[in-house]
Amino acid sequence: MNARTSQGGPSDRQHALTQTIIDAGGVIRSAPAGATSFRWQGPPRAFVFVQTGKLSVQFRTKDRQVPWAECRAGSGQDCMPVTAAILSERPISVRAICMVPSTWIELSPMALVLMVHEQPEFRHALFAGHARRLPAFFARLSTNKGRRLDQRIADWLLSHAHANEVRATHSEIATDLLTAREVVSRKLKDFATKGWIAQQRGCILIKAPAALSRVSRGVFPMCRPVAISA
Repeated sequence: MNARTSQGGPSDRQHALTQTIIDAGGVIRSAPAGATSFRWQGPPRAFVFVQTGKLSVQFRTKDRQVPWAECRAGSGQDCMPVTAAILSERPISVRAICMVPSTWIELSPMALVLMVHEQPEFRHALFAGHARRLPAFFARLSTNKGRRLDQRIADWLLSHAHANEVRATHSEIATDLLTAREVVSRKLKDFATKGWIAQQRGCILIKAPAALSRVSRGVFPMCRPVAISA
């Protein structure tokens, strides 16, 4: 980034950041609304910078007593929890969903660390963006304390699914969400009645991921069961 470009308007700054990240080896990716853009457990695999659209980033440290939180990243913004995990060398459980059709850039963690250390203008632009976003981020965290449990359970199922299959007991889900097993069992029974999931011993099959995604975002579908084709 050069001084003239970085002092321009918001679109100029975004273009400068985008080009800097691409020049450092960033790879452009895209996905439609509702798709999972990335999901990792452990060390972050990439620094993520959104070009267009918006991502809902659900994350948590490896401490099982810490509930899931959400951070949103829109055009010209990075995924702050991922960036923090890279720079602090901390493992993280994270899953990002495209709230609308989105395009983003993925850059290797090592390349990000080098840029932060060696490019003062990039470092300033990155952290200035964080400073602008943090008030809204903490406000959203406070609001999310009142999220409905069915939203939190839908989030949990989607973030732990592999090929639409979740290997977990009701007790394990309840422990992660800091609630009672009986409450989780009741909500999962409701999901099963609607046709969104099927339950087996130690396993939950997700039959309607789109419906669970709507629930997780607070857009609640009709209460009638979802027809599942054979």
